[in-house]
Amino acid sequence: MMRRRAPGALALAACVLALQLACAGATTEAGPALINVAGTWNYVGTRSGQTVATSGTLALTQDQTVRFNGTFDASELDATGEVHRVVGVVSGRTIDTTAIDFDVVVDPTLTRHHSGAVRGDSLTGTWVELSDRGIVASGSFRARRRSP
Repeated sequence: MMRRRAPGALALAACVLALQLACAGATTEAGPALINVAGTWNYVGTRSGQTVATSGTLALTQDQTVRFNGTFDASELDATGEVHRVVGVVSGRTIDTTAIDFDVVVDPTLTRHHSGAVRGDSLTGTWVELSDRGIVASGSFRARRRSP
């Protein structure tokens, strides 16, 4: 018996493939890093069109390559005024002397993909939240490095 996939599952698969192809772009995994994002960052994010705010910590490690990883631990104030803890695993890459991409995997079915620009100890950009239903939310973020 064949299982039918929900229409959103195909759209999500296409979106993930497009993100993977985009991430395979300018640099190689083994290439040297042009910027260093290692450190502890104070993170603040907002959700487009809503009063949802997220604030917390990005703790990133990076070797000499373009790849970095770490953890995300934050509190999210939703539109009803309730606070929820958001914890995730971070993996990303530097693209050039300012641009970076990274994912925060919150659970196996929910990922927040971030694209941003680093200038010194400041990071700003946008994010989209991907689930098995496709893109379910988006917004902007900023972060300030408090320690290297």
